[in-house]
Amino acid sequence: MPDRVPLIPLGSYAAARAITCLALLVGCGCNLLTGLSNVEIGSDGTGGITSTATGGSAASSGAGAGSGGDTSSAGTTTVTGGDAGSGGGTAPPPSPTCSATAGTGYYCGGNNVDNGDPNTLYSCDGPGAATVQAVCSDGCVVAPAGNDDYCATGACDGGPPTLEPPSTCNSSTSDELSPNGFYATSWFGCYREADNSIYQDPYDNCEFACGSQGLCDAALSGPECEADLAWFAADADRFGCGGRIRVTNCENGRSVVLATLDRGPNCGTVEQPCGAATLDMSHPAMDYLFEGSFFGACDQQPVFVEPVDPGTQLGPAN
Repeated sequence: MPDRVPLIPLGSYAAARAITCLALLVGCGCNLLTGLSNVEIGSDGTGGITSTATGGSAASSGAGAGSGGDTSSAGTTTVTGGDAGSGGGTAPPPSPTCSATAGTGYYCGGNNVDNGDPNTLYSCDGPGAATVQAVCSDGCVVAPAGNDDYCATGACDGGPPTLEPPSTCNSSTSDELSPNGFYATSWFGCYREADNSIYQDPYDNCEFACGSQGLCDAALSGPECEADLAWFAADADRFGCGGRIRVTNCENGRSVVLATLDRGPNCGTVEQPCGAATLDMSHPAMDYLFEGSFFGACDQQPVFVEPVDPGTQLGPAN
């Protein structure tokens, strides 16, 4: 008869655990405790257990970020389990708000909209909460002061754009922007012919009303400046003297960046009779955009116009 396993007093927890492991003949990973010195419930209200053992095992099991399992060392090991209450998350970003200088209208994020995305168009009704109007996949365009910002995205999508004349003519030229960014087109000014001679526009004095804004050598005459600069437009009343605009022909996708250096066209004798706000551009600009074709305001050949950064390079943009 095999030897009996001697009975172990119930109070000897460590010895009982060791004998049980041996009897089962499995490597159960039991750690022989020489003495259980302290077990306490975490006092921080997290429900964690802190165990301290000498020369044996320390294990913890807690909620949240706490760790569970066996940790052994030759000395004293302390493992704390449980959630310290930090949450571990990241605070949500602040909501977009219309700044103290915002009026009633539409603004790109960053332009009178604090904490806004620059490629999102927001609506404001004075200072306060900003409402998302549209997410602009091709960018949000900041319009000149006093005009609503707008999305560049989708400008060339859909059917033919609607062209509208200025509602009023306060002077010979208008500062009223087209509500959808589309303008009829015409051309003006002096330019260089194929033989390098300068064509003199009989309807224009070839002198920029805004001056050259540092874009031409001061020693050049007006016709020489226009012919050498090539990439310019009128409409300074709408886009400012020396402003930069990107002009796009949606029919072929061609775009060009121009400097607005002159005034015109005439609101009362051109734009209103022709039924369209009109961008008057240089001969080379129209030649590029329409691949050798030329138009006047009453032809109502549309282009999409958007202001760009003043440092943008002039000339073809694609």
